[in-house]
Amino acid sequence: MANTNQTHTGAQQPAPRRKKRKKRNPVLHVLAVIGKVLGTLLLIGVTTGAIMACFAVTYINQVIVPKADLNLYDFSVDMSLSSTMYYTDKSTGSPVELRSIYGTENRVWVKYEDLPQNLVNATIAIEDHRFRSHHGVDWIRTAKGILSMFTGGDIQGGSTITQQLIKNLTDDDEVTVQRKILEIFRALEFEKKYDKNTILEWYLNYIYLGEHCNGVYTASYAYFGKDVSQLSLAECASLISITNNPSVYNPYATRPDKPTWGRDNNTFRAKLTIGRMLEEEMISQEEYDQAKAELDAGLNYVRGQDEEREETVYTWYEDQVISDVIRDLMEQKDYSEKMATDLIYYGGLKIETCIDPEIQAIVDEVYQNFDNLPYISGSGQQLQSAIVIVDPSGNIVALSGGMGEKESSRVWSRATDTKRAPGSSFKPLSVYARAIDIGLISPGSVYDDSPYQAPSYPSNSYLRYYGRMTVRDALTISSNTVAIKVLAELTPDESFNYLTTQLGFTEGESLIREQVHSNGKISTDIALAPLSMGGLTKGVSVREMATAYSTFPRGGTYLDSRTYTRVLDNKGNVILDNTDRMPTTAMKDTTAWYMNSMLKDVVSTKRVNGSIATGYQAVLDNMTVAGKTGSTDQNKDRWFVGYTPYYTAAVWTGYDQQERVKTESGSNPAAVMWKKVMSQVHEGLENKDFPKPDGLVAVKTCAESGMLLSDACYMDPRGVQVDTEYYFPGDAPTQYCTMHNQTPFPEGGLVKVCLDDPFLDAKGNPTGMYHLAGEFCPEDRCSTVSVLDFERQRVSDSYSIGDDIFTKEYLVNAGEGAYCTVHTEPIPYDPGTFNPDDTSTWPTEQQWPGFDPEDMVTWPNFVPPTAYDPNTFDQFEPSTWPTQEQWPGFDISNPLTWPSTTQTPPTDTPAPEPSEPGGVEPTPPAVPTDEPDTPPDEPFVPAA
Repeated sequence: MANTNQTHTGAQQPAPRRKKRKKRNPVLHVLAVIGKVLGTLLLIGVTTGAIMACFAVTYINQVIVPKADLNLYDFSVDMSLSSTMYYTDKSTGSPVELRSIYGTENRVWVKYEDLPQNLVNATIAIEDHRFRSHHGVDWIRTAKGILSMFTGGDIQGGSTITQQLIKNLTDDDEVTVQRKILEIFRALEFEKKYDKNTILEWYLNYIYLGEHCNGVYTASYAYFGKDVSQLSLAECASLISITNNPSVYNPYATRPDKPTWGRDNNTFRAKLTIGRMLEEEMISQEEYDQAKAELDAGLNYVRGQDEEREETVYTWYEDQVISDVIRDLMEQKDYSEKMATDLIYYGGLKIETCIDPEIQAIVDEVYQNFDNLPYISGSGQQLQSAIVIVDPSGNIVALSGGMGEKESSRVWSRATDTKRAPGSSFKPLSVYARAIDIGLISPGSVYDDSPYQAPSYPSNSYLRYYGRMTVRDALTISSNTVAIKVLAELTPDESFNYLTTQLGFTEGESLIREQVHSNGKISTDIALAPLSMGGLTKGVSVREMATAYSTFPRGGTYLDSRTYTRVLDNKGNVILDNTDRMPTTAMKDTTAWYMNSMLKDVVSTKRVNGSIATGYQAVLDNMTVAGKTGSTDQNKDRWFVGYTPYYTAAVWTGYDQQERVKTESGSNPAAVMWKKVMSQVHEGLENKDFPKPDGLVAVKTCAESGMLLSDACYMDPRGVQVDTEYYFPGDAPTQYCTMHNQTPFPEGGLVKVCLDDPFLDAKGNPTGMYHLAGEFCPEDRCSTVSVLDFERQRVSDSYSIGDDIFTKEYLVNAGEGAYCTVHTEPIPYDPGTFNPDDTSTWPTEQQWPGFDPEDMVTWPNFVPPTAYDPNTFDQFEPSTWPTQEQWPGFDISNPLTWPSTTQTPPTDTPAPEPSEPGGVEPTPPAVPTDEPDTPPDEPFVPAA
């Protein structure tokens, strides 16, 4: 169809020309693209920044600002008061003063106007030279700190005097971004409320300067023996230099190889301080030169290099009370450590302690005498020990942090500060208690004491593998293999969670979920070896072990241990209350009874396969004791944690710098120390047992299977392998033993053995098992027994197991070697021993083929009768008379039966019976001959 819209003019129109496109400038094009990208990124950045700013503002308002406001008066303490510790008299129940705590030697407040200007200037010069110009935060130093963080450094440093004071007051010295932000906001707010001089006054009175000195007043006397107002410029510089790191810049600090180590360090920093003061024009050149000369010559300290500072020495128990109160004030009242310490020393507190002075006196007597632990290591170290004793209420009634006389206060305590691997003493807590509590095992459960991993891991302290044993026996002799197998079923995760949530062990401090070392290696305690054998990454304290073990005699209830019950302020108000602790159920009471029963076996003279119970050295006369020993790799740590119905005590022994603990006869020094203390503690106390829940019944089980006894169990070659175990309802086994059976070998375990050929051990002693009876073994020397019929799981062939020889598997693998080697051929038979009336004298078929006790002719002593010569017969000589065998029917009273040469001996052959009708006809009688009869000789009959 034609296009009706087309115009016809009569002449052809020229084709339209295309417009010429301009060439793009490639440079401008690239710049335009880059601009778009940058613009987009800028827009995204601005948007993201705005969003992040909103989050930051919200975070700061909700988290930072509420914590930013601080009031100095919340941290002020009346320093004129002393605190007092009390204990309760057991006979009267009245409080008795134990110790007054004086702190006047630690801090005396100095007002700002009484501080020497040189000390103030030295502080500003070395610690914060822009102090007078900033408003709490030195932004230049802060920016450098942030730059250090982003270049791989840390975010420490950059703190002003204001920030350092806040950190000292709050003890909030965690090195994190959040802490730094909070510190900045606090400092800004702080300087809005307090002037610079007030801040300096508090700072110089609060800083720690070594030698138990808080503040410049007591430090001035400790180092220079004079009032702070009398210090020279050099002495001011020396004093303020200490605060940077008291352990390094304390003039009294020494090293074995360099007695002047601390003084040299202090002099170096003091010179740096006066140099900064000169730069800041705080002193003149002349003053600088004079101070430097004084430092070069050596300052006159009041104590010589070899002199010791006199101080009040608190006992180990008193130290721990102070530490516990400080900790609780920090946690419950949000005090800084310095504030909490000041409150104890100067706050007039009344502290009600849990100490039992009589028991503490026993501990002190034992632990202050080195003769009770007379061991010195190869490097010259004294063997050390620590003990913590807890009563059923969770009170720590006594403790000691080390051997010998205590020489200082607030020193490192091996009872609470030292953490060491607990070894096998951890097994009851980390393995068995939880496994029993969830119904995984019972004391009568049986496991194989054999390696868990190739080639032979783990090993046992008794240097062998015994084979089948109950959990009770495994704990008694501390089998590592059984513990690791039970834990594998329980799982390390379950054990770890149980320990950290139910038994008081702190994750991160004692038990490690994961720790990355500087070399990239990762350590964790959530594994079989650490939890089953106590080889922990960090370790546990003696106090933690005593606290956890006290759960057992308490019937499964866990209570935190405590050294005090209450703390009252100087007005009588209770500020810390330790009496309202909430007990928690760590395990069922039946589980606690099972554990008590098993751990009593550990502290006994019981033997399992020849190995004695590991806690035998802690047995007390006339007192029920339960507990567990522990030792770590190469015996570097030795433990014993034991308890009675009255007290629980944990003891550790070892060297401060770990070395192998060697004692005579391999004794456990921890168990020995435990007995030395606890035997005295329990003098005069009535013996009693641990609580027993209702429903306990005795059940006889097979020791090889943990199941009910079957008839085959009585046929074990070692005798009846029976255990009498006690169970609560629902815990006892219900199935019969499957280890023993009466199915004949080799399909089953019923075997016939020869008692004349026992299997011998490596020393040539009988093992209790015998070779299988062969075809030539006498019946009276054979016995039928039932060996263990199961397939033992082996991880390698590099070890042997004690009860292998009592298994069907062993006999099958031995092949011909399992059979008797004594009776390899028939034993010759002595016919002279035959007695037809005594079956034990009868020969075997191999010894006398054809023997039939019913047929005299087959008897070994049968002698066929000899032929009789009638010519020898003399009726007057009995010795010539024939026997019945020689002449049947012979009768001396009947001459017709006498032997005659014309007759043959009659036989016992019976006459033939008549034939039945239709049978063979009888033989007719003989026909007489015509020959005359010959009359027989007439016998001579003797006269009567």
